[in-house]
Amino acid sequence: MTIVRAEVFKGTVYYKSPFTISLGTSYKSDEVVVKIVDDSGLEGFGEASPSKMILGETQDTVVSSLDVILPSLIGLEPEMLEYASYVIENSIHRNSSAKASVDIALHDLVSKKYKLPLFKYLGGYSNKVLTDVTIGIKPIEEAVKEAKELLEQKVRIIKVKVGSENLEEDISRLRAIREAVGNEVKLFVDANQAWSARRAIYAISKMQRYEIELVEQPVKAYEVDGLSFVKRNSPVPIMADESVHSPEDVIEIVKKDAADFINIKLMKSGGIRNARKIATISEAAGIKNIVGCMMEGTISIAAAAHFACSTKNVVFVDLDSDLSLKNTLAKKSVIEYKDSYRVISEGYGLGNIELAHDELKLVKVYEERKTNSAF
Repeated sequence: MTIVRAEVFKGTVYYKSPFTISLGTSYKSDEVVVKIVDDSGLEGFGEASPSKMILGETQDTVVSSLDVILPSLIGLEPEMLEYASYVIENSIHRNSSAKASVDIALHDLVSKKYKLPLFKYLGGYSNKVLTDVTIGIKPIEEAVKEAKELLEQKVRIIKVKVGSENLEEDISRLRAIREAVGNEVKLFVDANQAWSARRAIYAISKMQRYEIELVEQPVKAYEVDGLSFVKRNSPVPIMADESVHSPEDVIEIVKKDAADFINIKLMKSGGIRNARKIATISEAAGIKNIVGCMMEGTISIAAAAHFACSTKNVVFVDLDSDLSLKNTLAKKSVIEYKDSYRVISEGYGLGNIELAHDELKLVKVYEERKTNSAF
């Protein structure tokens, strides 16, 4: 079993409504889909969801990175995932979502070969995982309306984005959402790096009365000392997100006792292999994980759900982005959403993926080179 072909597609997913966080407002996400084919005809799929604000990547930089990564995989045995991971990691510096797309496709391909759902190939812990649903920064009336709709849908956890220029407005929105959903729903708060450490302590002290369960990434990603200060002085648990991209970042968080939870995202970690390392280090240090997402389509959401369902230290997920999209780059959803859970099917690999070719443009093809011989 060797890799003989790789294809790269560009596509765009469009949001049902604008999505605003402290870092800005988005209306769409430009994605990249990778297909890897072996010599038996098996296909593995992956997706990159680049973020200029968080990852420093764009759709075009991902395609350029894949132009470096994918040729080096042609002819390799995909079952040798450790070696393939080494090749991917060392082919180019950073570019984590580009690497993630290839890593996901390889895992999809290999678990299909062994006729297992990916989460079982990875070890398997559960076939479903509880997800939150996010409400972005928006006018209070709109946020309350959305919260009531989520309550009717029996959503159990709502993540509320904060970090607007007006802290009192953030607090008022949070209070209104709590009043709308009562005590039936857990509330998480995500500041996306909006505050200084001292501002974070002040904001959290004001928000805790609304029975929030945790606060995510209150300070800048690089301010790990500030994150540690917030954790030591916060009345509610603190989760690191943008501060953790790699296994080495987790070690820094552990050394400085800077988080109670760590949010693992495949786009940040460069794929499943590094995500597993992050989870292992976190568990050894007594830090629980969630698995989150960018604004991704169904392929990478499925990959994140499979990883989450293979890992005991993942206690819940933030895998709702595909629910907010008009299209997902596939003809149908690969991963089920039911009663606030992402539920894994028993299909091989990531599941039955049918690309929506009307939403995608083939931009690159890499193939095994065939040479003529006189012998």
